[in-house]
Formats: sequence, C-alpha cells, structure tokens
Amino acid sequence: MRLILIATLWSVLWAAPAQALSYSDDYWQGSDILTKRFICASYGETPDWCKDLADKVEVPKSIAGALAARRKDAEEREAIAKAAAEIIAARTALAKRVKSGRAAPKDVEKLIKQAKAGEEEAMELIGWMYAQGLSPERKDADELSELAYIWYGKAYLAGAKEVKVNMDKIWPTLSETQQNRIVALFDKKS
Repeated sequence: MRLILIATLWSVLWAAPAQALSYSDDYWQGSDILTKRFICASYGETPDWCKDLADKVEVPKSIAGALAARRKDAEEREAIAKAAAEIIAARTALAKRVKSGRAAPKDVEKLIKQAKAGEEEAMELIGWMYAQGLSPERKDADELSELAYIWYGKAYLAGAKEVKVNMDKIWPTLSETQQNRIVALFDKKS
C-alpha cells in the first residue's frame, strides 16, 4: 500500500509542469547592466523593461581590470571613511576638553571657526560653554548669558531643535535690553 502511494505521488510530481520564473519590473531593479542584458537576451518571456536598456553595454576588457577598478573604488571609500572618523574623533576630543573646562584658547578658536562654517554641533557647544560660564575671555555673567542664547539660537536655526529647551531657560534671565539686541540681531539675519 505504501509503495503504491509513493509511486502515485512520484508520478504526480514528475508530471507537474515546472513554473517559469517571472521577471517583474521591480525584481531585477537592482541588477547590474550585464545581468539585465543576459535576461533580455535569454530564451523565454522578455520583460517589458528590456526595451528601455541602452543598445550598447560597456564590458570590461578583462576581469583583472574590473577587479582593479573595484579595488580602487573600495580604497577611495575607505580613505573617505577614515578621514571622516578622524574629524569626528577630533570633534569629540574638543567637546570633552570644552565640557571639562580644560579648553585652550586655540580650541575655542577652532570651535568658533567650525561654528561659523555652519556646523550646528559646534554652535550648540559654544552656547553650552557660554551658558556654563566657560569663556577664554573675561566676561560678566550677563554677557555670557546673552552670548549663550545667541549661539543656541544659531544652532536652532541650523537645525538643532533640541537646544530650544536651553533657549527657553536663558530667555527670562536676560534683561529687556539684551532681549531687544538679540531680536534685532536675528531680525537682521532673516
């Protein structure tokens, strides 16, 4: 009985037609041009997107040349990533020195240069530094609060929306004259 059941099942499976692979437009979207060319030239159903392919495809002269080009691209990406990592490490070290109060005047100058270049993290850090009373120049507390608000405001306008909380804390501590100066400063910028 078991043998008959297995034989019947085998004959049904053997007789079932194999389903053709369907080439939908999105299935092959990420394929390279050579794979797409192969699919369009293959036997069977031709996808609609084949008519949009360029007539000529540039094929590498050798596998070694293609591998060398890939290796060069990988080395360039690695160099860019390494440079970005070094920049981030330098910024982190600078931020730690500023937050610990051990920042040298050249550190603050570097930070201000970054902030003037539009880096919102640097703007926020300068605002925090002034809010904490950390300044390489001797300034009174009122002046530091005003500078803190200005730099937080610049960071906010650059996209650092989380500094709004700090701005809201500083604003009531400013005199009316300071508030008017800040409003005039930001009105000029807009």
